[in-house]
Amino acid sequence: MNLAIIGSGKIVDDLFQFIGDLPAIHLTAIYGREKSLDKLKRMQLANHIDRVFTDYDQLLENENIDTLYIALPNDLHFEYAKRGLEAGKHVIVEKPFVQTLDQFETLKALALVKHRHLYEAISNQYSPNFSMLKSWISKIAPIHFSFLNYSQYSSRYDAFKQGEILPAFDPNRGGGALQDLNIYNIHLLVGLFGKPEAIRYLPNMAKGVDTSGILTLKYHEAIGSAFAGKDVVSIQQSNSVIEGEQGYIKIESPSNELADISLVGPESQTETLHTAKHRMYYEFETFEKSIREDDYVLMSEMLNHTQAVLEVLETAKKFTLTL
Repeated sequence: MNLAIIGSGKIVDDLFQFIGDLPAIHLTAIYGREKSLDKLKRMQLANHIDRVFTDYDQLLENENIDTLYIALPNDLHFEYAKRGLEAGKHVIVEKPFVQTLDQFETLKALALVKHRHLYEAISNQYSPNFSMLKSWISKIAPIHFSFLNYSQYSSRYDAFKQGEILPAFDPNRGGGALQDLNIYNIHLLVGLFGKPEAIRYLPNMAKGVDTSGILTLKYHEAIGSAFAGKDVVSIQQSNSVIEGEQGYIKIESPSNELADISLVGPESQTETLHTAKHRMYYEFETFEKSIREDDYVLMSEMLNHTQAVLEVLETAKKFTLTL
């Protein structure tokens, strides 16, 4: 895979932490705005990237690049992914995938017409611990309650309080707790239990954006509660639990990592699993293999999952409770 990174934010710094452990992925280019050129060049030098681009059209014309990783603010995902697919590139899009189901359908149709691969970069779905969580569900079933919490005080929140509205807190740019942090909880609940029967969202609002909130997903026998806050200092251990009649599962790491999970099953039988690799390693390992082997079955499965998550997001926005 000859990968071009589109963006230069914090998530790209995370990518650099593990990408060297995947020798099948070659960092061919990085793209950003002209005013970020100095930063891009520093990234290029530190991470052995072949080229820097500040013109997206020029990057798309480069035949050496076969795959794009879109790591831009949420509202730009659709435009850059669409242009990438039109240019014949495979596309990996950071979460949240896009802002609407219509945008999703456009990208999916374009990927199929062009026979390109298209994925949402959502780390918890590719973690080996996610597969184990799914296998554990039957051991404690029936499930009646899931409490997931992923909250962390945003590095941009102080600026937000002073009136500086950066993309992470701009409701017109896909900002807010629901799409930034709670998206991981949604992916986890939908991945484990499927589409919910009813959805409600209760946010704390400031300056027109949800700085924190509680999302409730109702299933036939179970309730899933997803907490996320960008305006709170949160304990990041023992912060999520799935409870059933035969036992419970603890997720003792943020829901984007699933680094530490444990099962307390019937007769207090206990299993504990840990992962040592960076949380994003497994998804990029999977993307590279899937694109190389042209595994359209996997792509279809993951796009169906992304669609279900987007349906939850759209419904949550419609059924937002304000007090």
